[in-house]
Amino acid sequence: MIFNTKYLQGAVKIRVKGPMPERFINLCVMEEITLWGITKTDDDLIAWIRLQDFFRIRPLVICSHTKVKVLARRGLPFIIKRIKQRKMLMVGACIFFVSLYILSSYIWFVEITGLKNISEQEIRYVAEQYGLRTGSGKSAINIKKIEREIPLHISGIAWVGVNFTGTRAVIEVVEKTMPKQEDKLPAHIIAAKDGVITEIIPLNGQVSVKSGDTVKKGDLLIKGITPQPPAVVEGQLPKAAVPAEPIRAKGIIKARVWYESYAETERIQTFTNRTGNYQMTINMKMNDIEMAFNRLNGQPFPEFETVTIYKQLHLWRNSELVVESTITIYREINSQHTEKTFEEAYGEAYTKAAQSVQVNIPETAHILSRNYEVLKTSEENIVRVKVNVETIEDIGQTINIYQ
Repeated sequence: MIFNTKYLQGAVKIRVKGPMPERFINLCVMEEITLWGITKTDDDLIAWIRLQDFFRIRPLVICSHTKVKVLARRGLPFIIKRIKQRKMLMVGACIFFVSLYILSSYIWFVEITGLKNISEQEIRYVAEQYGLRTGSGKSAINIKKIEREIPLHISGIAWVGVNFTGTRAVIEVVEKTMPKQEDKLPAHIIAAKDGVITEIIPLNGQVSVKSGDTVKKGDLLIKGITPQPPAVVEGQLPKAAVPAEPIRAKGIIKARVWYESYAETERIQTFTNRTGNYQMTINMKMNDIEMAFNRLNGQPFPEFETVTIYKQLHLWRNSELVVESTITIYREINSQHTEKTFEEAYGEAYTKAAQSVQVNIPETAHILSRNYEVLKTSEENIVRVKVNVETIEDIGQTINIYQ
């Protein structure tokens, strides 16, 4: 509390010089002038005094034959004085904060998120009709009304949310998920891949295969025509023939399908990296004259790679002089060899082969078996693995009759 009082009233740090500065301290005590933080430096005394008491010490200074020098000033009165001396700075600061407050109450950016099929311009047009545009005041914008009106004007929108973030307005849009229209054109069902039929569930159309048949990719499984009536049973009258009409075949045809894939891994692998050292040669050719610069004597490095850059200068106007240059850069490399065990090479080859097979197997397929085999090769450095997978899956593929 004392510190706060001193800060509000102001305090001055002074240096007292003279033959007997202690006499000045005694006179201040007699006049009930408070000093604090008194320290002695050489023959001088340094102390803090209240600003209002500072103007009372002149008679005491004369009486004690001392001199007083101000070293520092602290407190609110001095801050107010500095502010008064810099009126334009304070006016500018006030104008800045007022302008910032006013500008922050307007919308300067409008962002739209969540769009996939609907045009952003359509959303902006409707939002602007109801007051949400660049430069609009936040207080004048009816958020609930905009959220309600945009879905009413644009049929493909399910929900709209409007949020303010500083000077930015964000319009969040959720589009409607439109049901996929079912194709009703006449169609056949053919085999999408090779396999052996295990189950047939015809829903519409005339079945062309039976369980146990081996089919190839593209074979007809269910014809897209009206089913024919069953054969005449003895003792019953034959039914009138129904003319075949094209329809859209439907059904489930499951088959056993086999997949296989190969992959190989080298047990000894070589990696190269550049050392940063290089040499360069330049060959210049002007018509039939050739000149070589930085010609190499022998092999530049024990191991290196070569990069060749060819350039040709543009022909001058009305000139037949052809200038060509070939720059060859030889970069030094170091080769490092790593050797894998048979188990490591086998595991890597099996993983690659299994991943290659899995890409072709649909998620709905039921895997019956998964077999692998290590293939013998003439090269001892290579481990080759074959993976076989047997599945049961729906192999039916619908194709339109009239395309």
